[in-house]
Amino acid sequence: MFDQALPYKLVQIKGNKSKNESFMNEFIYKFYRHNYRCCIKYIVSIKSYEDGFLTLDYYPKINLTPKPNSAESLQDLRYRILTKQHSFGIIGGTILDIMQEVQTLTGAKIWGFLAANLVSETTNVNNKRYKVYKEVLRRTYRTKHSVFGNKNYSAIFVIPLDLTSQAELIVKRYEEIFSETY
Repeated sequence: MFDQALPYKLVQIKGNKSKNESFMNEFIYKFYRHNYRCCIKYIVSIKSYEDGFLTLDYYPKINLTPKPNSAESLQDLRYRILTKQHSFGIIGGTILDIMQEVQTLTGAKIWGFLAANLVSETTNVNNKRYKVYKEVLRRTYRTKHSVFGNKNYSAIFVIPLDLTSQAELIVKRYEEIFSETY
C-alpha cells in the first residue's frame, strides 16, 4: 500500500535564522498528487535538531484565507484542510520515501510527529490522523525502531531500538521542540 511513491523534489535546505526555534536545518520537499478533478501540490518540511532529532510536517499548498474574526491563523488551517483526494496510500508512500532520504542525508534516526486536529475534532483523543499515522509508522518501522505515542497530545515517536532506554529523555526533548512551534 505504501510501497508506491510519487516523484518528489528537494526544493531547498534552509539553515535556522530564527531565535524562537532550535532546529539546525529545514529540508523542504514538494510533490504533486493528481486526480480527475485537480492537481494538488504538497509541501513536506523536515526539521533537523541536535542529537539526531527530526520532525516532519506536510500539507497541501492551497490558497487559504482564515474567516474574519477567527481565532485560527493560516498556520492552523493548512494542516486541517481536507483535500478530498482520499489517497493517503500513495501520499504516505511518498512521505516515507522522503523520510528515508533525509535519514540518509543527515544520519538522524529519531522522529517526532504531531497529528493535527481537524476543526471537527475537539480533543486529541478522537484524532483520526493520530491513529492512522501511528499504525502506518508502526508497520513501516517494525524491525529496527520502536513506535509509540501519547494519544492525549497526538504525539508519535519513532526511536531506534538501541535508544529505547533513553525514551523518557527523548520524549522530554520533543516536548520542548513541539512547544517552540505552538
